[in-house]
Amino acid sequence: MNLEKKTAVSALNFTKKFGDLIAVDNISFSIKQGEIVGLLGPNGAGKTTTIRMITGVFPLNKNAKLKIFDKDIDPSNRSYKINFGIVPEISNAYRDFTVWQNIRFNAKIYGMNKKALQIRGIKLLKTFQLEDKSNKKTKTLSKGLKQRLNFCMALIHNPSILILDEPTAGLDPISVNILRNQIEGFKKEGKSIFLTTHNLSEAQRLCDRILIMNKGRIIADEHPDVLREKFKPQLKILVKFQSKLSQSQLDNFNRVFTFEKQIDDFFIFSSKDPLNDISRLHNFVKKENLQIGKLKFKEPTLEEAFIHIINEDEFK
Repeated sequence: MNLEKKTAVSALNFTKKFGDLIAVDNISFSIKQGEIVGLLGPNGAGKTTTIRMITGVFPLNKNAKLKIFDKDIDPSNRSYKINFGIVPEISNAYRDFTVWQNIRFNAKIYGMNKKALQIRGIKLLKTFQLEDKSNKKTKTLSKGLKQRLNFCMALIHNPSILILDEPTAGLDPISVNILRNQIEGFKKEGKSIFLTTHNLSEAQRLCDRILIMNKGRIIADEHPDVLREKFKPQLKILVKFQSKLSQSQLDNFNRVFTFEKQIDDFFIFSSKDPLNDISRLHNFVKKENLQIGKLKFKEPTLEEAFIHIINEDEFK
């Protein structure tokens, strides 16, 4: 039995120039079926241009190749777009249409009949908790509700690949929770998801792989945990003593651990060998006749790794 997952999207040798500006610089990557891949990078890195090339908004360069589920795509034949459900950062719903009219409009674009629209549309309204808003005009909705409507519109034809551009940016906590849970659910259904985000904690939670772009190039392609360990391996140890340290104790502590900073009475230092450093901390406390009030550990974040990777690339 072959358990190898299909490749949902394969992009090869993508390049896009705007005059002298190289927005996308000969990049290649793939997305497996049932995989969530995050595309991260600073503003102007080429993320949106990359998405527009995949989805046919921008034409492909001469040497580029695009495959969808291992089939070569002719970009001039736009029928391949039916594989995609696209959720843009800025709502593309018609303001003067009701929620249901917008969903119905998208269904017609994909040639769905009335019965299929009714079954699928009602299910999506329930999934995104918009049942009581179906007859409301889009312009009356909050940003969070509009984004939930965007998901309904993108999913009406039950696409196998979702392209999500900043799907939770600026939303209320309830909408963020609903959308994140649904994205995780789509993965379980076997959908492939390609998302851009500036929310690195969201990327760490949702993504199986992270692509980091800078100056049009992909400079990292790893699981979030691998990125954290590879580029920022040190654990942070935070220690608060029960009593204030004397100047001599403070000097001794700094000689032993070279703490980075002090926040809310916590001394913070990095550790490559936590077990050894905890032992050293115990010996220090015993020698200086101190007692530990609180001890915390902070794992490196994806945000720290991201900043580290971008900074490294800038100085190459």
